[in-house]
Amino acid sequence: MPRLACTAVLLAVLTGCSGPSAPAGGAAAGSPEPRQTGAVALAATLVSPIDIELSWTGTPREAASAIVEFATEPAGRYTILEFVPTGRTTFRHPDLMPRTPFYYQVTPVLGPVSAALDVNLAKGGGRTAPGASAVRKVPVREAAAAPTGLRVVPLKDDGARVTWSDNAEGEEGYLLEIRSQGQSSYRVAGFIDPDATSVELTTLPAERKASYRVRAFYRGTPSNLAHQTTGAA
Repeated sequence: MPRLACTAVLLAVLTGCSGPSAPAGGAAAGSPEPRQTGAVALAATLVSPIDIELSWTGTPREAASAIVEFATEPAGRYTILEFVPTGRTTFRHPDLMPRTPFYYQVTPVLGPVSAALDVNLAKGGGRTAPGASAVRKVPVREAAAAPTGLRVVPLKDDGARVTWSDNAEGEEGYLLEIRSQGQSSYRVAGFIDPDATSVELTTLPAERKASYRVRAFYRGTPSNLAHQTTGAA
């Protein structure tokens, strides 16, 4: 995932086991229950004493991705592990702390997305997508809440600045999505706070010539909680 810097607080995608942190939007930290159980059915399997594999079904067709997150107690603070593309329905959480309970949930990500913008930052020029700023904000569940006026400009030291018009009301944040050249799908490259209109990132080589877009997002109904306790290392 690219390294991001923004006036808003950003959440880096985590791998492996780490200490707890607040989830990005959705249920308040420390109070994931009571919950409505949605169509997503989640199972957790201990595939080795310190490795847990998740699998799920029922991701809504309209979802853009799914948030995989964990905590070490059912009503604890949940940490995002990854924004998983909708075509994937498994996740492996490796090298965990031994003799520790782990709780997981998977939540669909929904919301309108900006027009895609193909850029070649290696040429030193930026690009701006068409689309004027909205006169007033609209609820994030409406198509008109999609960001407009997307602009990507290069910065020194292989950086890039992405800006857009914030047209959404009630969004839980914005997602920067990038599709590298030769790839068939977009991946989430960063999470940005609600009401943000810009982000800066250090681009990977594959992101210098790529397609960029920004999504105003909200969470769908989370899955059931799935639980496993690790064994001895």
